[in-house]
Amino acid sequence: MSKFNVFIVFFVLCSWLLCENAKGARKEAVTLHSSEVDVEQQKRVYGMVTDQRGETLPYVTVLIKGTNIGTTTDENGIYEINVNGDVTLIFSYMGFKDYEVTTAGKTKIDVILLEDNVRLEEVVVTGYNTVERRHLASSIESVDMERVVSRPIVKLEEAFAGTVPGVTMLQGSNLPGSVPGSISIRGISTLQNAAPLVIVDGMEQPLTDVDPNQIKSINILKDAAAASMYGSRGANGVIIIETNRGTTGQFRVNVNSWFAIQNPLNLPKFVNSADFMKLRNEAHTLQGQPLLYTDLDISQAEEGVTPNTDWMKEIIERQATAYNTTASISGGGGVGTFNLMLGYIEENGMNKIEGSDKFSARFNTNINIADRFILLADFYAHRLKVDRLRRNNDGHGLYQIAWRMNPTQGVFYKDTDIPNHYILHNDMNPVAFIDKGGTWNYMYDKSTINLRPRYYITDDLNFEGNVSYMIDKSASKWRRLTHKFFDGDGKPVTTWGNDIGAEQNVSQSQLTGRALLNFEKELRGGKDKLYAVGGTEVMSYIFTDYREITKASFFSKLNYSFDDRYLLEATARTDGSSKFAPGRQWGFFPSVSFGWNAHNEAFMRPLKESGAISNLKIRASWGRIGNENVDPYLWQEVVNTWGWTMRVPNPDFTWEKQNQGNLGLDFGVLNNRLTVTADIYKKHSFDLIYSDFPVPPLTGSYYLTSSVNIGEVENKGWEISAKWTDQLDEFSYSIGGMLFDNRNQVLKAGYNTTDTLIFKGTNDRIWYRGIPINNYYGYRTDGYFQNQEEIDATAAKFPNTLPGDIKYVDQNGDGILNDEDRAYLGDTAPHFNYSVTLDMRYKNWDFSLLGQGVGKRVGRLGGQEGYPVFVDGGSNNLGAPRQYYADNRWTPETPNSRFPRVWTGSSTNTYLSDVWLSDASFFRIKSLQLGYTMPKVRNNIRNLRIYFNAQDFLTFTNWEGLEPERDGGNGAYPRMATYSVGFQVTLF
Repeated sequence: MSKFNVFIVFFVLCSWLLCENAKGARKEAVTLHSSEVDVEQQKRVYGMVTDQRGETLPYVTVLIKGTNIGTTTDENGIYEINVNGDVTLIFSYMGFKDYEVTTAGKTKIDVILLEDNVRLEEVVVTGYNTVERRHLASSIESVDMERVVSRPIVKLEEAFAGTVPGVTMLQGSNLPGSVPGSISIRGISTLQNAAPLVIVDGMEQPLTDVDPNQIKSINILKDAAAASMYGSRGANGVIIIETNRGTTGQFRVNVNSWFAIQNPLNLPKFVNSADFMKLRNEAHTLQGQPLLYTDLDISQAEEGVTPNTDWMKEIIERQATAYNTTASISGGGGVGTFNLMLGYIEENGMNKIEGSDKFSARFNTNINIADRFILLADFYAHRLKVDRLRRNNDGHGLYQIAWRMNPTQGVFYKDTDIPNHYILHNDMNPVAFIDKGGTWNYMYDKSTINLRPRYYITDDLNFEGNVSYMIDKSASKWRRLTHKFFDGDGKPVTTWGNDIGAEQNVSQSQLTGRALLNFEKELRGGKDKLYAVGGTEVMSYIFTDYREITKASFFSKLNYSFDDRYLLEATARTDGSSKFAPGRQWGFFPSVSFGWNAHNEAFMRPLKESGAISNLKIRASWGRIGNENVDPYLWQEVVNTWGWTMRVPNPDFTWEKQNQGNLGLDFGVLNNRLTVTADIYKKHSFDLIYSDFPVPPLTGSYYLTSSVNIGEVENKGWEISAKWTDQLDEFSYSIGGMLFDNRNQVLKAGYNTTDTLIFKGTNDRIWYRGIPINNYYGYRTDGYFQNQEEIDATAAKFPNTLPGDIKYVDQNGDGILNDEDRAYLGDTAPHFNYSVTLDMRYKNWDFSLLGQGVGKRVGRLGGQEGYPVFVDGGSNNLGAPRQYYADNRWTPETPNSRFPRVWTGSSTNTYLSDVWLSDASFFRIKSLQLGYTMPKVRNNIRNLRIYFNAQDFLTFTNWEGLEPERDGGNGAYPRMATYSVGFQVTLF
């Protein structure tokens, strides 16, 4: 906690000093006119500021444009200021539009400020420009940032679980310093990386770079009409993030801090020592092998003489914790605005080594260089440090090794004078890995500069440039000191030697240049509105391992709202990428969408005026978008040092493309108390990129591949979300929910619709027409063999089949079991994704709940979450069965059990079959929060909110593994329930 406290104290002191300087500067500015009368002739300007209803507005900021000189209105809305010559005054007030007026020929200036009716949630960043939501005809969803910021989220990816229709995020673990899970938008339709494109303030950046507290808005471009503005990279959807900027005349310091403890969910429960011995003897009996343990061995285990080690408890040394502090200093004057955002987050794992910490700083500033010339200059940097064990430096390895131990194996020798007298079991002891195995430390540095000059040619037309640069570096070091191990007699058996080293990883730099021409104008007396943007962009990626990637783009987009009733959007973009073969590098990505604001029709006026219908919009769109999310040089030939061809060149290697259509409906009734959004869509992906397509050997190479465009995939889906909001005196509440589903199927697996594609490196995945893109392909089963007579009477069986083994179905009836008998068993994707939200406020209290679920998902019970042994391809004899398996295994006395018999060694029972598939649907309380807000504590301390939050603490599921959001396996860092307490406060 020391770094945490120091950070807070340092930040508050800096904020106080800045505030005092700002106050001094303001006082000096207000009195400046009385001390510099000799510079040039001054005049007194005064007046009153009111709203449209004639009510005076106190504390309105009045600034001389281009300076920090200004004043504020008093309690009665009256101001006065001395100016040198003719200047422009800027009047700004929260909730109202800024107003500029010249002092030329004037001494009394009364100002009426207009309310800013276009609220934040009604303005959408669509890519290179912003559009009012009522003028949109494409499918764009916004994330509720109030819900995101109020939660103790460690990584931004967590904010997408159960919050946006069509967006799926399954989280596998809470490993410190790692990405919590993958995000998909409207299903998966590619063989490559299916992660969406993330744009932060116009720059391409990963989600993990962004602190949730720094974000102003998140918009998801879901359909092709919206995403085609990023044509070459939009096939997986686009996430547009805008970070917070300063506000003219408002100096503010915001602090958000929380502390959390984490408890593992569903740790594996393995059998104890006595049961382990009995089960191993049972397996050997069924296999006709000698028994491993005598009755005396088993009785000693039951009496506690033999070790009974719970290896998971042994490696969990401490309570996992996390804490976070983020703060921002923002403000501005006539010369511009600024926002300095600082963040520190630390995660501590379940032993004394595992953990991570991250420092980040973001500085956003708007500089008014001239009357119509503004520079948006943004700077960002972070340093992430991740600590792992040297022996298991992926973070999951320690837990995998612990699963492979069995309870009869002890941690230490007993009755010995040797300190730290560890027992090594085939050179493995997870506790020794922690204490003596050494450390592996990773460091990730990222820095970005983002410059966006903007010149307003007219009030409606502006030219914007963009030059951004990002550099991403990483390095690691490891250290292990010498430690000697002894056997039970005190004789040395092995030594873990001294090992110290470091390495610099491949660094990446990204340079982007962009030029935009943006036009936005109301036409026909404000009845129509036109948005138009056009531009060009070039991007360059350079890696220190000599790889280079270049891209170039030309694009334009038009939005037109006719009479606020009929909406048109049209986009055209062409992209070129060096990743593809010469002559095949360019792709064209157009889109068009139409919308109808039916509520603005004359025949709807009575319903609209009564409040019965507030909004009714119908949307339709079509577009083509692309995907080039692959490594460079894949189209080229690769020859190894022996002169053998390893990859065949493909001069036709080109873009992966996708056509997408969307129909949508938005409506609000009862004065918008009930709002509903619904969409149906269809995506057709073709020319899919398969970068490791096997090719029959043409040379001496035993491994020959090529990168090809092959196959077609279709995704169909629907989404619906609804929200009811109401207020009763001082009590307000909202209830929301969403439900969506996506189904995909292969239309063409190869070059013809009749082709079948078996993927290289795995027989468990196959493509043919009609099957989902990701699937379980294996054997159907018909129970278990009950005795030797039944085995002998069955023609179709694998060799060495024993009673209690799985009885596989002979699909084609030829009396032989082989690959021809495998069939489609299930879809790996989650279906019928849903969530529910509840928000309530009463006076200063607030309560919120977010529940997320998956209505249908088939999971695979692989590894030790399913099998009774660790299947290593050799002895298959490590580890202990889970208690759940032991309680549900086949025995002659329990012939209808859930699982086959226990076994050791190789077994046909491990083949992928419907035995190892299980219901992974679930409903989980993602977040439950209670908060209390004190509007004013002291003059300089406002909006102090204290809250308690619980995340992922309650799950309802029939999943037979440990975590329904991931498939079973051989061990991983566990999912966590998180309990946190925090506060948010505005200073000064």
